[in-house]
Amino acid sequence: MPINKSGGADNKVPKKGALTLEALQEENDFYRGRGGISEENRSYGYKPAFYDMESGVVYPSKFANGHEAPMHVLDGLPDDVVATRLNDGKVTAVRPGVISGFMQRGHFYTREQAALATSQLRDRTQMLSDPQQHNQLLDAWEKFLVDEDYPGDLIRPVVGDSWRRCYQSQTDPELQYAPIISDTEQLNQRRTLQADLMKAANPILQRASQVLFRTDSLILLADADGLILDAKADDAVLSQARDINLIQGGVWNETTAGTNAIGTALAAAEPVQLYGAEHFCAGIKHWTCSADVIRDPHDGKVLGAVDLSGLTDTYQSNALDFAIMAARLIESNLAKDYFYSRQQVIEATRSMFVGWKTEGLLAFDRRGRLVRANQHAHQTLKQLGADLVVSPQCRLPALDVDLPLASANAPAWLQQQLTLPIELKNQRVGTLVVLSAQH
Repeated sequence: MPINKSGGADNKVPKKGALTLEALQEENDFYRGRGGISEENRSYGYKPAFYDMESGVVYPSKFANGHEAPMHVLDGLPDDVVATRLNDGKVTAVRPGVISGFMQRGHFYTREQAALATSQLRDRTQMLSDPQQHNQLLDAWEKFLVDEDYPGDLIRPVVGDSWRRCYQSQTDPELQYAPIISDTEQLNQRRTLQADLMKAANPILQRASQVLFRTDSLILLADADGLILDAKADDAVLSQARDINLIQGGVWNETTAGTNAIGTALAAAEPVQLYGAEHFCAGIKHWTCSADVIRDPHDGKVLGAVDLSGLTDTYQSNALDFAIMAARLIESNLAKDYFYSRQQVIEATRSMFVGWKTEGLLAFDRRGRLVRANQHAHQTLKQLGADLVVSPQCRLPALDVDLPLASANAPAWLQQQLTLPIELKNQRVGTLVVLSAQH
């Protein structure tokens, strides 16, 4: 779900730069009401902490006496990351590259990452369909196609918004099935691009298919464009799903397939359940489906969706809970891989960051996500005029080693810098950028 935008009084975006007492207060004001402050996420196991981009070390928030603090305070940070103190010893600023966030289960989350994770737990709105309204909804749909109007008390907002998007994009309401990518090579290429998502989802889909055995339902994984990457179900159910291309290769975004749980969840970026007549296209109105989006634990980007579908006589209100749970489990697997990737880079670059004293260094994991940055990097990036926020949530797609062609779109400043592979146990785990302003 999207993060709730309510927050502090002025709701100003915190300034980027060295962390000071004023900056810390700005962050608290900005993330208040969003799950990015201690009092709002403590019950989920998050503890306030600081991440040092240079060393990769995480420091729990502590008072000056060494006791753990229940909120973010600077006084307990070690001297080597402190920039300024008052005469009484109170820390007023830390050096650039120290980020406030939270520790949970041994992993560091930025405030934004923690806010995203907790918003999915706190704000899970159950948007359930009502099968009893099927005939009324059919009448409302026919009226909508004539004059774009319908009874406001009958159509749920998520459905009405979707119908309007479909109408405006001129989606065919008489469509009988979704389009499909039938070219095997093209489909395999698209699936290869989503290797991380498919790897994280596979054990969840396998387990779900066992649970769903002989339930006349199927579970589906789609990418952010609504392309079905994988489908698990009994052969009989898959046979029925083929009639509308609700199978691997089917393209189920709203523009191509109208209102449907996959496409509408992706468009609304939230969990969605649809029953029969709530679908926009005629050929899909005898199906019911529930879906939730899957987000990247690194930056919250929607990567795809997981969907539970069946014919209308298989409707169960808890299907949406099932889809939401599957999405969270997939995200948990993605998070494990993400944090493991971060730790690999930290381990592989220890000697580099100790030995290279005069160069600006940026260490990225294999997907182009920033893990480490030394002090020289901050100044050199300014000299280069690079629009790069030095944070664990920074990502440079051009450094994604799994996308060989991505480097062609590297920003101009990066094209002038030396890049070296980061290897650990004879395997590439990322990329080191050695910064120089002398070009």
